Amino acid sequence: MTDPLAAPQATAPARAAATSQTVDLLAVGQLFLDVLYGPLPSAPVLGQELFTEQVSLVPGGIANFAAAAAALGARAEIAAPIGDGPLSALTRTLLADRGIGTDALEIQEGWDLQLTTGLSYDGDRALVTAGLPPTARSGAPRGLARARSVAVHLELGDMPWLADTPGRVFADVGWDPSGAWDRAMLRHLAHCYAFLPNADEAQAYTRTDSPLAAARALAELVPLAVVTCGADGVIAIDAVSCTEVRLGAVALGPVDPTGAGDTFGAALIVLLDRGLPLREAAEAAALAATARAAGAVGPARTPSLPQLAELARHHRLACAEELTALAQAQPSQPPVVP
Repeated sequence: MTDPLAAPQATAPARAAATSQTVDLLAVGQLFLDVLYGPLPSAPVLGQELFTEQVSLVPGGIANFAAAAAALGARAEIAAPIGDGPLSALTRTLLADRGIGTDALEIQEGWDLQLTTGLSYDGDRALVTAGLPPTARSGAPRGLARARSVAVHLELGDMPWLADTPGRVFADVGWDPSGAWDRAMLRHLAHCYAFLPNADEAQAYTRTDSPLAAARALAELVPLAVVTCGADGVIAIDAVSCTEVRLGAVALGPVDPTGAGDTFGAALIVLLDRGLPLREAAEAAALAATARAAGAVGPARTPSLPQLAELARHHRLACAEELTALAQAQPSQPPVVP
């Protein structure tokens, strides 16, 4: 097999034409129901019972992309397997409550969604997931023809539908518990517009020793390579315009990082789609992710555009002017406590 780091395999597909049925962002992947506790004062100890006032029940997995996009005013929809049991029914209700379209969900009879419990402490989180995974998808996800942009978690197996997707594909990956980090995963980037891994994932797949080196290697494979670095910020490289952006992160307090990476990705997609330059879009997306992690507008919540603009003005970020202009047509929101 040809080394996928050798050279780009294809040009990214053009963006789909907008119609009255167009979805701004279609999130494709696996759906969970999440119960998120914390941040907790410490890790649980055997025989101990911890109490916390902070708990959230939210759609998880790929739904984090759709929820963040919807919070920022985009038309978001989710394409994922869902069951016919009580957890699936509750998740459908929660998706609708957040303004997320459910027409592209695929019902698997006799199965129910997996339930994930997240425990946040010491700036990170531990997860426990119960239940059986869904049956593997056969064929392309629903809703692709209506999507201007598609957010997808890549899989090592074949994903032939990527080549025929009319919208821009923004790809992400998950942690590889095997530790192999098979570079065959990167073959999918031939059909993607952007790749949004975190620093550990990027370095593992590119066999490099720094996030910057990883981002530069990935920029040889995809038009837009973006590597998130947690508290150290973000690196974004537009290979078409030869633009390289390196930004720090704003510290907003104790964090629950569950869903922060997906929030960053969704915010970046929405803001680029609305015309923000790469630097300002990346800065604002990093702020949105940090705000979600810190619970700035509520547990497991992404700020709206007006709230994000207010945070950007408070911290005197370069993206504040563009965000304020975008938010002018939005209804006013309660003030944010930074």
